[in-house]
Amino acid sequence: MPAPGRLAKPAAAKAATATKPGIGTTEQRKRPTAAQRNPAVAAQLGLELIAPTPLAVVTAAASGDSEHAKRVKTAVDELQAGNLEAAGAILDPLLAAQPEDFDTLHAGAVLRLRLGRFAEALALMQRAVRKNPGDAQAQQNLGAMLARQGRLEEAAAYFTRAIAIDPRNVSAQTNLGLIYQSRGQIEAAAGCYRKAIAADPNAAEGHSRLASLLKDAGDLPGAIAATRRALELRPNYTEALANLVHCLQHVCDWRELAALEARLDKLTAPALARGTKSGEPPLLSVVRSADPIRNLRIARAVSNDLLASMASLNMHFPHDRRRGPRKKLTIGYMSDHFRNHPGAHLVRSLFQHHDRQRFRVIGYSYGVDDGSEYRQHIAASCDLFVDLRGTGTAAGARRIYEDGVDILIELSGYVAGHRLDIPALRPAPLQVSWLGFPGSTGASFFDYAIVDRIVLPQAAVQTFTERPIWMPHCYQINDSNQPISAKTFRRADFRLPESAFVFCCFNNTYKIEPLMFDLWMRVLKAVPGSVLWLLRSNPQAEENLKREAVARGVAAERLVFDGKLPKDQHLARLALADLALDTYICNGHTTSSDALWAGVPLAGFSGTHFANRVSASLLTSLGLPELIATSLERYEALVLELARNPARLRGIRRKLAERRMRWPLFDTARFVRNLEAALVAIWNIYQSGKPPSPILIADSDPMEAGPFAPLPPRS
Repeated sequence: MPAPGRLAKPAAAKAATATKPGIGTTEQRKRPTAAQRNPAVAAQLGLELIAPTPLAVVTAAASGDSEHAKRVKTAVDELQAGNLEAAGAILDPLLAAQPEDFDTLHAGAVLRLRLGRFAEALALMQRAVRKNPGDAQAQQNLGAMLARQGRLEEAAAYFTRAIAIDPRNVSAQTNLGLIYQSRGQIEAAAGCYRKAIAADPNAAEGHSRLASLLKDAGDLPGAIAATRRALELRPNYTEALANLVHCLQHVCDWRELAALEARLDKLTAPALARGTKSGEPPLLSVVRSADPIRNLRIARAVSNDLLASMASLNMHFPHDRRRGPRKKLTIGYMSDHFRNHPGAHLVRSLFQHHDRQRFRVIGYSYGVDDGSEYRQHIAASCDLFVDLRGTGTAAGARRIYEDGVDILIELSGYVAGHRLDIPALRPAPLQVSWLGFPGSTGASFFDYAIVDRIVLPQAAVQTFTERPIWMPHCYQINDSNQPISAKTFRRADFRLPESAFVFCCFNNTYKIEPLMFDLWMRVLKAVPGSVLWLLRSNPQAEENLKREAVARGVAAERLVFDGKLPKDQHLARLALADLALDTYICNGHTTSSDALWAGVPLAGFSGTHFANRVSASLLTSLGLPELIATSLERYEALVLELARNPARLRGIRRKLAERRMRWPLFDTARFVRNLEAALVAIWNIYQSGKPPSPILIADSDPMEAGPFAPLPPRS
């Protein structure tokens, strides 16, 4: 274990901003698994802006109202119908004529938000609240706008005021719950969602938010039931439908999945045509669609919406004065995954390999501190390790800027609970996306993405907004220090047949879909006695996959499920398998590396976008292109050839064993040398005053080098 690095104090003065939210206490970092003046006008102006949902806007034709009020009502009707131009044609003259009218300010704010003019929307909403502080919906909407800026403490105060004025305000209850959920206060969040449901059982958003919480807590049946109820109440609720699709992927219930995905495509199409946020999360897009252009459009709309929200903070960090030669570059690595997580399994040894004569390394964690060896090792391997969990957007960005970060590398991307709001403020002169998200973030605030020529070939650069840094081998770093347990496992320990052929796939169940599963079942029928060894993720997936196997003529007992083990033991048990199988739309990533590190040949599938070209990249970096197939037909033929030809499979296994410690894939030190060359190259481009541009990193070392030795711990 390396000597302890310097840990930043949670209350570091550098993190302070005008709102002074602090960096959060240890307790916060730990995750536990006058009445409305016109009630009818105010009733529908609710915003759910922490988690994306359609913007709800309502007004009322107040009895005996003036012509002005009727025109506001007409404008809001146009807003609800999505006719933004028509709504603006009515509201803009009304605002000019009566700039202090509450209803006009309120509706005008919502219109500008829909148009992506966030700063104007926020200013109008603040004026509306000042005009009528007793309006619960305006209080809630202002809170929602502030939440989009990462000003969660201020937002929570507005939600609380809205609830005090009107305890039945469902949007305020659910948005306050989302803030609790973001802090890891699960019971408090659930309480808010249940209060929202109790206040209005027919309001879909309460059910939808509860569903998301239940999914994250592992209660997939509860999440599915709550999401279905939300969709009963609001059939075109895009976010709820997207959540249902992802829940069904997790439990491998495919019976209605094709119809639901077609419905989701139809619902998201208008927003994608406009270039606005559709309600489908970028991660769901890349695991259900192999169309890289569609994936980019989904991600870019989300990133543009985030950028518009952050722009209204009016924070600008001057970087020009930082140009110029320097002895060391300061590299900041930002991630949710500095814990016992597949991402940390890959990067665990990255930080200690950096040349400290040329680089200063800072880790910024916004994920839970699980106390694991991974967390401790990464923290100790950095020159400075900062816990940003619970830190507001402005405070987090200011901390990175004041730490003097030259190049900020974001390692997680669009995962649940992401903090891309921080790099959206541009706290570093150069910002890079890498590793965690298998595709483009679509974000203009990332200058570069670290890729390779297989996951992003030259012909596909238009599917990324970031400029590519093409690594000479695989884009994915791996840990050459990763231990494999010396424990001796037998097949009987895992209910595997001693003499039969064992296929394995330990990918997450949401990556398993019907087309590849059909192929797997055909293979099992063609290889007598063979079994498929899978990860036990949740009991519903196990039951559903067994049912699907039987429906395809394969006995349920030929699917063998096993749960998680400590990583070193998992790698040791993997060696019991004969051949690892891949998934179709989204390959195995860390799981594919695990199989190869354990010495198990992988039959890799190579498809049409980043997420399903990863296995091909891994295998190419081991000199095993013969294990890559580019169509399902070729993939099936490859798997059957390997299963039926023991001599060929033994030869490949020997080849893998010989190359594992000689070829680039698992050579962490070599990867970091190439990464450092890339970082210096992009910094030199920046220093010259030129805009970011694609770069290709060359590796002068021979493809096969001498056996590399693990790096000793830092002293």
